[in-house]
Amino acid sequence: MRISKIVAGIILLLTLWSGCYEPQDGCLDLEAVNYNFAADNNAPEDCEYPEIRVQFTHVYSTPDTVYNFRLRDSVYLDEAGNPFTVNAFEFFISGFELQRTDGTYLNIEEELDVYLFDNDGNVVLQMVPDNFGFVRAGNSSSISLGTLREAADLQSLRFFVGVNGQANVAIADSIPLSHPLGLTDSLLYFNRDSGYVYQFIELFRDTTAADTIPEQLRIGTFANLQQVQLPAGGEKIPGFNLKFVIQIDYSKWLAGINVATDSNAELQQIIVGNTAEAFSLQEIVLE
Repeated sequence: MRISKIVAGIILLLTLWSGCYEPQDGCLDLEAVNYNFAADNNAPEDCEYPEIRVQFTHVYSTPDTVYNFRLRDSVYLDEAGNPFTVNAFEFFISGFELQRTDGTYLNIEEELDVYLFDNDGNVVLQMVPDNFGFVRAGNSSSISLGTLREAADLQSLRFFVGVNGQANVAIADSIPLSHPLGLTDSLLYFNRDSGYVYQFIELFRDTTAADTIPEQLRIGTFANLQQVQLPAGGEKIPGFNLKFVIQIDYSKWLAGINVATDSNAELQQIIVGNTAEAFSLQEIVLE
């Protein structure tokens, strides 16, 4: 009799529990970063997929030590011993790709709608890979370049400093201001024919002068587009964001300049030639 009462009680509790339980909706895609093993029903609209992120760190090295690269309040010496300060150093990146060990490449999945002029002067819509970023010296925040779900064994990464492809001649006003290519500063854009300013640099050649207006170097056009390729051995695992921590050494980017004698054109030529050597991969992080 007592056993029957216990069994009846258990059945009653189970009945009450099942009556109160509400099935949970959630992402059941193993490739998603928010996979929910406790979910009962799949909700694909809730799934968030792995992003490729890049974090740039900014340094200036000497034979003795490595310093954090600072704008405005730090004085640097060129190779002739002339002092200078940097007021601004900004640049675009584009065309980010990851190379598999078999030599093929993985690309960001998103695309961007851009408007541009065709040969007859008509405005046309074109879709381009959306793998752009904008970098300011001193800002070490991570940049999300977009979604990449596929797993792979990796051997390198590459990207352009500048705006590669048809996006460079897009009608800049047609791109949302929230996008890296959104035109929030007219100094970062030449015109319809030349497109974006790939590298924007302001520096003071004479640190003792009373003049407070820096010289501007505005580097652009496809001839000055520079590709950076870095070894990046590792595994891209499904379900995780992948962050690349890349160091920029501005002493290498500015190596060989002479702020006392070089013209702006000469400075630009030297800086463009140094671009790829300034970058080095420090760490790959799963997030």
